[in-house]
Amino acid sequence: AFLSEHRCASELLPLRRRPRDLPMAFWMKSAWMTRLAIALGATMLAAVDATASTCSVVQSTCLGPRSTSEFMATNLVGYDKTQRPTCADRRATVVEVQLRLTQVNEVDQKLGIISLSGYLRMWWHDSRLAFNASCAKEIVLTGTQIQAIWAPDLYIDNLVKKTTDGFPESITISPDGSLNHVTQMKLEVKSTLDLRKLPYDKHEAKIVLASYSQDIENLRLIARGGTVGAANSGVGISAAPMGNNVWQLPEGVETKGFETEGRLIVTGDWDYLHLTIPYARKPTFLVNQVIIPAILFLLVAYIQFWVDPAVAPARAALAIIPVLIMRTLSNSVYRSLPEGSQQMWLPDNLCVL
Repeated sequence: AFLSEHRCASELLPLRRRPRDLPMAFWMKSAWMTRLAIALGATMLAAVDATASTCSVVQSTCLGPRSTSEFMATNLVGYDKTQRPTCADRRATVVEVQLRLTQVNEVDQKLGIISLSGYLRMWWHDSRLAFNASCAKEIVLTGTQIQAIWAPDLYIDNLVKKTTDGFPESITISPDGSLNHVTQMKLEVKSTLDLRKLPYDKHEAKIVLASYSQDIENLRLIARGGTVGAANSGVGISAAPMGNNVWQLPEGVETKGFETEGRLIVTGDWDYLHLTIPYARKPTFLVNQVIIPAILFLLVAYIQFWVDPAVAPARAALAIIPVLIMRTLSNSVYRSLPEGSQQMWLPDNLCVL
């Protein structure tokens, strides 16, 4: 404002002049600017005080654990991992199970073994692990931390081999005491194959889960979202989109995956949860490599009836060579099939031909 009243810089008074020689307007405007600076400074201080008070309020409302280590140091005091949840109430602990299938690796027809990859997931509730969610929305346990709490002692009844080394494993705890246990693994399970309609055979792989030590009075198994005691309920298998060159999985698996229902069978006082995977053979390979060549060589064998009977070597070759070829085709088929008395359409037809 002072500069706006002096249109020329030469009108400004030299700084060497004594204060009493400065115009009154300069002192009045300087006092006004000083008051303005004081007011701005007071406003900034008030804002800082408000921010500090707000931070102190937020900090004062943080009443729960801030990290996994703090949770284990405070919430696990007096926790007995040998006691299952709801044991004090004499109610059975309900455990939901689901296999997140990521790949069907191989089907060994000769041994009746199917190899799978995926994540075995379990859910249950333990009120002893509930915590205040003002600081952390969930607590994640990994590695040896998992051994500090109770977990279902489930096993796979038809297991041949399980590989978990090097694969991740974790338990996520929610504030209300709900737990989610996830283990990545590679499984090999025994599976009965029905090969009577080979190469148009259809099968159903099963993963049978049960508890080592807890009967139905203490622990109930259900598929994810299922009903306790129901024969068929919930989602037992949740498959990711995948493809396979040999086996046809349920329709739409290449784009959106598939889901199958859990099947519960109570044997004695024990729950056995069956997770099933339907699959069928893609017959194109065996049709092109076995059935069509067999028919063609059968026709070749019949050509001998149009060969001059006097040409014995040619007739003999047309009779013997197709037999040898058919035997070779049969050996290639039987090489991957189990040894047994089960009748199968394809081998039986090769024998007839």
